[in-house]
Amino acid sequence: MKVKTTVEFKFHNAYCGWSGLEFTDSDENRVEIKMTDEDYLSLADTLQRKAERIREERAELAAEQQRALEAQENENK
Repeated sequence: MKVKTTVEFKFHNAYCGWSGLEFTDSDENRVEIKMTDEDYLSLADTLQRKAERIREERAELAAEQQRALEAQENENK
C-alpha cells in the first residue's frame, strides 16, 4: 500500500543544502526533501520554465497597461 501525504503551507524561506532542500513557513514549520544531483537539475529546469512564463505574463500585462495609458493620454489631448 502506498501512503500519500500532502503538505500545504505558505513559503517563507528555503535552504538548498548538499543533499536536499528545506522549506520553512512563517510558523517555523519545516519540510525537508532529500535530493540527488539529477533531482536538482530537473528542479532547475522546471523553475526556469516557470520563471520565464511569469516574466512573459508580466511583460504582456505591462505592455497592455502602457497601451491603455497611451490611449487615455491621446483621448485627453
